[in-house]
Amino acid sequence: MGLGIAIAVAGTPDEELSAALWVEVVERMGEMTTYRIHYDFDIIEGGFPLLTDGRLNPGSELAVIAPVGGRNNYLVKGPVTGQQIHFKHGGAGSYVEVAGCDTSIAMDRETKTALWSDVTDSDAVSTILGGYGYALDVASTAAGHFEAKHTLAQRDSDYRFVERLARRNGFLFWITTDENGIETAHFKRPPLDGDPAGDLIINQESNTIEAFDIAWDIERPTSVVAAQLNLNDKSEIDGDVAASGLTPLGAQGLSQIVSDTRSIPIAMPVDDAGDLQSRGQGALIEAGWFIRASTQTTVNALNALVRAHTVVNLKGAGVRHSGKYFVSAVRHIIDPTAHRMEINLIRNAWGN
Repeated sequence: MGLGIAIAVAGTPDEELSAALWVEVVERMGEMTTYRIHYDFDIIEGGFPLLTDGRLNPGSELAVIAPVGGRNNYLVKGPVTGQQIHFKHGGAGSYVEVAGCDTSIAMDRETKTALWSDVTDSDAVSTILGGYGYALDVASTAAGHFEAKHTLAQRDSDYRFVERLARRNGFLFWITTDENGIETAHFKRPPLDGDPAGDLIINQESNTIEAFDIAWDIERPTSVVAAQLNLNDKSEIDGDVAASGLTPLGAQGLSQIVSDTRSIPIAMPVDDAGDLQSRGQGALIEAGWFIRASTQTTVNALNALVRAHTVVNLKGAGVRHSGKYFVSAVRHIIDPTAHRMEINLIRNAWGN
């Protein structure tokens, strides 16, 4: 029995490599997507040809493709970065696990020093990501960096620089690949609007999950206090933020649940209120995920794939906890018996 997926080499599905024993793909908010592919091997003509197979060599581009919902879904596409090898005397029972990650790893290989002037954060990100050949899904940012004031300094790899700019604006950075193998770099706030990608159903006849765990913690800030001095004209820059501006995934957000004031200060050199307020909103977006949950299911039970950076709908958990959740991570484990998905979710609001 096969895995029901395809493993492609340089964009072409490879029948032999697709006969792996199992595959794991981990996609997680704020991190590169990684994969592991497990192959058993034996002694062939006195050697181990799989260990020197060019298709599994360093830098070889592999893709894990799952045909679900009438389309080819790329779970990950990127280079081989390592192998873990286990030898068993006599050959039988030996195995190799091939490890890799998405193509954004190329952005993290070289430390760079650069000064970006007369640009916004999103301008700098678009220039960087465009240089790697990605299609762009980059939302505009408010902060400006000007040569006559404060330029934007980069002293890190492109990947870590883009991640830093994402966090300060309350954005996420991730890579997706469409069914034609075209990669898009996303740099924007968590996409919470639109229809959910699927339903997680519990406590009903047609359930798609067997268990669901929830934890919530309201000891988090709900507002930001920030003020800076404009070094050019000595005027005050007001950066106070009362809300993150992110769509709530329920009827009551954190600020509506708690009754007292819960603020945090933000102090850093900026040139305008847009920069200071963007940082404040970014801090509140991160703090606003006061609900965390986890579950697991299979593609067969759900009749759909769950992907990180999407929204799913929970049914059957009561008025307070049913509703939309943002998928922060998915661990896909694919073997001959099933395509299992271990899912982590976050939420910034609950029902009445």
